[in-house]
Amino acid sequence: MNINFMLTFGIVFVTLLVPISVLQVGAATPEWSKFWQIRTYLVNYSGIVSMILMSMCITLSVKHWPLERWLGGLDKQYRLHKYLGISAVFSVLFHWMSFLSDDFAMDLGYVAAKDKTYPFWKLIDSLGDPAQLIGEFGFYFSAAFVLIAWIKKFKHNVFQLTHKVFPYLYLLLVLHMIMFFDASLWLSFPGAILFIVSGLATVGCLITIFNLNGTKKRYKAQVKDIKPINNGIEVTLKIDAPEFVYQSGQFAFVGFADKERPHPFSLASPYHNDGYVRLMIKANGDYTNSLMNTLAVGQMAQIEGPYGCFNFQDDAHQHIWFAAGIGIAPFLTAIEMVGKAKAVNLFYSYREEDKTLLAELQQRAKQVGISLHLRNTSVEDRFSSEEVISYVEKITHCSVWFCGPSELGKKLERDFIKANLPARSFHRELFEFR
Repeated sequence: MNINFMLTFGIVFVTLLVPISVLQVGAATPEWSKFWQIRTYLVNYSGIVSMILMSMCITLSVKHWPLERWLGGLDKQYRLHKYLGISAVFSVLFHWMSFLSDDFAMDLGYVAAKDKTYPFWKLIDSLGDPAQLIGEFGFYFSAAFVLIAWIKKFKHNVFQLTHKVFPYLYLLLVLHMIMFFDASLWLSFPGAILFIVSGLATVGCLITIFNLNGTKKRYKAQVKDIKPINNGIEVTLKIDAPEFVYQSGQFAFVGFADKERPHPFSLASPYHNDGYVRLMIKANGDYTNSLMNTLAVGQMAQIEGPYGCFNFQDDAHQHIWFAAGIGIAPFLTAIEMVGKAKAVNLFYSYREEDKTLLAELQQRAKQVGISLHLRNTSVEDRFSSEEVISYVEKITHCSVWFCGPSELGKKLERDFIKANLPARSFHRELFEFR
């Protein structure tokens, strides 16, 4: 099972257990009917779960904390952020339905209406209705933002806008939580957990709002060279910052002084301590398509990084590398360094032939003794899992590194694990950040 799915399941499961003690704390008014008491419990319970999940989602969006190292890379951190965001929307939906259950029950004549009581300070009684509206519209916007991130037909700049707005929305939801969270619950175990995670998330929101997320790793750069490649461009940047040091297989966020926020690109050249970095940019969207026409030599840029743990560092004696299309970029950084130390089989499948790139691959692989396997999938069938596995000498002493289409990676991972490869030995770059 995907490690991010396992982590998400574990976090959601634990989160669902955290508010259980809410049933013993801050009991509903005894003279209320059973319906109103149950509704109060469900609203409190689902509200706590929703804010914990949402807070953890916000915390995972921050690059400054050492979460990347603990989770195995920023790509995996962001994937967990995505899954927790989706989980939070479902818990918020339950919270919203629990809150509105009284309207349905009264419309059906099941219960009699009762006076509204808000468990917050009398000093701000007048803010009860606005706080309720914040919660309601917060749900609508949160659901819409998740759908925009989920549905790839929305343009990337729309996706970016939602992530720029969400920190403000979260701070409003914190206000909603404070207004409706009974004072006695803050002294309980779930209250303490909620205080910690919402406090971290609030700090994360302020870091994002003031554009401080990743500032420690931002450097000025300049475009030094641009070359056309099949369905894209190759860009060489010059970075005048000796502290910008990266490992094979890592990536960075690069902005070209335009209205777009920086985009993630794999670093496609080995680190040589000379300040030059190579990027291979595939034209697969509005922004990357526009770069082919707007980017110019001499143009200023900004690079933020490096990020990622797809760095080929392990104790395996044999490596299997599998790249598809533009996924070859991270492997270009590691050919000499890893190829001289380990037995490597590199499988590269492509649909559009780039003779210059293929010649470079063949020359560099030959120099260090890497076994290179090429497949043009426009005229041949793609590599089968059995074909790739057949090159493994001892599968328990092997590791697999994959960068390419998500579905292909999932299939290859399943097949290798069925062939007794330890799950921890399959490394996949999760380069889809939405």
